[in-house]
Amino acid sequence: MKEIFEIANLIAKEHNINSQAVIESLAEAIKISISKKYGDDSVVKTSLDSSNRVFNIFIEKKVVEKAKNNNEISLEEAKKIDPNANIGDYIDVEFDPEELGRIAVSTAKNVMSKMFKDLEKRVTYEDYSKKIGKIVSGEIWSIGVYNDCIVDFKNAIGILPKKEQSPGDKYIVGETIKAYAMDVLEEPKGVKLILSRTHPGFVKELFMKEVPEVRDGSVEIKAIAREPSKRTKVAVYSKDSKIDPIGTCVGAKGTRISAVVKELGDEKVDVIRWSANLSIYIKNALAPSKVSYIELFEDEKRAKVYVPDEEFSAAIGKMGVNAKLVAKLTGVNIDIIKESEMDKTGHEEKSQKTKEDVIEELMFIESITFNLANKLYENGIKSIEQLKTITLDELESIKGVGEKRAKKIYELLNEIN
Repeated sequence: MKEIFEIANLIAKEHNINSQAVIESLAEAIKISISKKYGDDSVVKTSLDSSNRVFNIFIEKKVVEKAKNNNEISLEEAKKIDPNANIGDYIDVEFDPEELGRIAVSTAKNVMSKMFKDLEKRVTYEDYSKKIGKIVSGEIWSIGVYNDCIVDFKNAIGILPKKEQSPGDKYIVGETIKAYAMDVLEEPKGVKLILSRTHPGFVKELFMKEVPEVRDGSVEIKAIAREPSKRTKVAVYSKDSKIDPIGTCVGAKGTRISAVVKELGDEKVDVIRWSANLSIYIKNALAPSKVSYIELFEDEKRAKVYVPDEEFSAAIGKMGVNAKLVAKLTGVNIDIIKESEMDKTGHEEKSQKTKEDVIEELMFIESITFNLANKLYENGIKSIEQLKTITLDELESIKGVGEKRAKKIYELLNEIN
């Protein structure tokens, strides 16, 4: 039955599915139709050799003196197949599909139709399952009664729920839309994708698309915090000191970041440098707002951030968005306080060390001058032990340190027990 391979290849090409799976489905359909014709107790076997394009069907029959039904074979006929056959033996008799008849053929067609639909759905589901966590593109088909956006993917349907839509987005039927695939469901009517345009992963995937260094891992996106249609903060890091992660993501003349911003509907995107040191990280996240001092309570995941009075509004942001994003990004509950109110909080009394004590301690390191100690203090470094926790890259990034001095300081720190 070489014809089955030709049929399978045509079907596979038409439905864009694997031909081997089609052949197996065809074989199963034929087995079912034979059972329908000759009874459910019929033992039907198939032999499939794809490499040599050989497909055979066999029915197991009992050897008797004189056959009375389709599941029996006379001893005389059995001897023609196997000369050693005896009464009571079971032998496999090759089946001719032409014996099926009109009803059985109709059954086979119905079975095959259902199998192909199930197979096509399964292949589609597996294909889209690989796209979970990725950006997919489809055509807007309609807007639902609850303002859900229905997206056509040709062989699947996407649902972009209202809660996953950015307030700044506008959807027009017939236009192409990009969205983040959160989940894929296999339902009776077909495959359904659950989409989002507010998920942080959507922003990450946009950077993956626009920035080769993010794709190859030389620049790592450590965290993303987003208030859709308002502002997004992206924390980036590179182990390679020769790579500027911020400049890399922004691109020459802002070409890379502008592509991301455009897809987000001109939403403001801040790219900041990630740091293992929470104080530095918080300060970076608040930039370009200046920070006077950070009082960090790491065990409580809380921080008091003191800023110049004139920077207070910018640090908080419109409707508190900036402060909220900094808290999301760093995982620390941020309390932004005007510098003029520092004494009212009793901050100096609560500190275990005064600023002068900290600066004096830091100046114990030979290469740290008074000015540099003051800079380190402003960047949240309150002790030599804390200084040991930051990386060489982070130390170099502090204004006034530089590559040579950073390396020297690191050498001296390593000498301290």
